[in-house]
Amino acid sequence: MIVNKYSELAFFINMFKNGNCDLLIIESKGGVGKSRLFESLMQDTHYLRVLSHITPMKFFILGYMFKDKKILIDDVDGLLSNEENISLLKMFCETREIKEVSWLTTNSLLEKGGIPSRYETRSKVCILTNSFQELTKKVSALKDRGWHIEFNPSDNEILNKVKEILPDIPSKLTLEEKLEVFNLIKEYSNFCEISIRTFVKGLQLCTECKGKEISWKQILLNDMKINPKLVLVNDLIKKHPIEKERVDAWEKEGFSKRSFYDYKNILVQKCREI
Repeated sequence: MIVNKYSELAFFINMFKNGNCDLLIIESKGGVGKSRLFESLMQDTHYLRVLSHITPMKFFILGYMFKDKKILIDDVDGLLSNEENISLLKMFCETREIKEVSWLTTNSLLEKGGIPSRYETRSKVCILTNSFQELTKKVSALKDRGWHIEFNPSDNEILNKVKEILPDIPSKLTLEEKLEVFNLIKEYSNFCEISIRTFVKGLQLCTECKGKEISWKQILLNDMKINPKLVLVNDLIKKHPIEKERVDAWEKEGFSKRSFYDYKNILVQKCREI
């Protein structure tokens, strides 16, 4: 299921929080704030957060310590590089009410910690991933076990979310200075891909460059990888009221007529999003 708004994504996270979802898989590109949203909605809930660099043994032990609690597997893409982690993931993601999780080899850590080699749990699992395709290659059985949410927010949705959380993002900058960073990103958002991380990096740059003869704006714009062809199309549309004049000017720059319309369509779509 594709959702485009943070409020829609929040609905499914709350459904998971309320125990009405055995397995929730949230897929999106990096930097759109799916982890941040999950944490904010679950802040009053005791749950286990598993990160990609965890060892299989630690995963197994924490699963026992947080038995029956909800589990967030954040950045599952790195977790999938270990076959033992994949096996544990399959056990935890069973959608039956009671799941059996086991460690089949003898291990002194389990004995010392009083951890059984086999235990039952009612834990429900939420997985955050940047690529559901890669996830299903490793754990194909997950495909039909729960809700798969493809989160694809528009640029406008991302900008609105940034403006909403802007006052709460830790920074030495004043609110006015934060808004200056925000407005610069918004101004150029039609010509590149943006995310919440873009804004965070902008705050860091602005903070570092205060009192120095270094332009944080230029550094940020370079990092944002502004597409010069989108900028050119935008300038031609503003400069020439007649379409033929725009195309002629585009072709004088050495580009084809077809590519003009390709980039114009991209720009129009991004303008609609903003």
